[in-house]
Amino acid sequence: METIKNIFVDSLNGFALSQIPLFIFQLLCAGLLSYVLQLILNKKFKTTVVENGVVTGMGVAVLAAIVKYSVPGSILAAAIVLLFLQDKEKSKLAILGQTLILLIGLGCGLGSVVLTGLGVVVLVATILFIPLKK
Repeated sequence: METIKNIFVDSLNGFALSQIPLFIFQLLCAGLLSYVLQLILNKKFKTTVVENGVVTGMGVAVLAAIVKYSVPGSILAAAIVLLFLQDKEKSKLAILGQTLILLIGLGCGLGSVVLTGLGVVVLVATILFIPLKK
């Protein structure tokens, strides 16, 4: 039984078991903040600017938490994110929205939930009160 416990603890990549509730909180915050930003962007521009923002934000948060202690994993994650953004058919507005969602997931996944939340509040206020053009 001790061997199974050691395998499980070793597979946590630097996390302690006591940090799992915090990790779940970070994922939920990433999903909530991504949803709020997606909702506001889509309503502001009266079109579908961002799709699947919650899944993208939470996925990037998981990815950031996994590679937090690994330099090669971080480089691989950055390459995946850059490849994800290289879609020629997306508009500049959609790429901006996806980038903001990716940054939200990254901030929450690295544990900076409060700073990410404050950044989203400032971004949302900017989007709502400044007349932006396509």
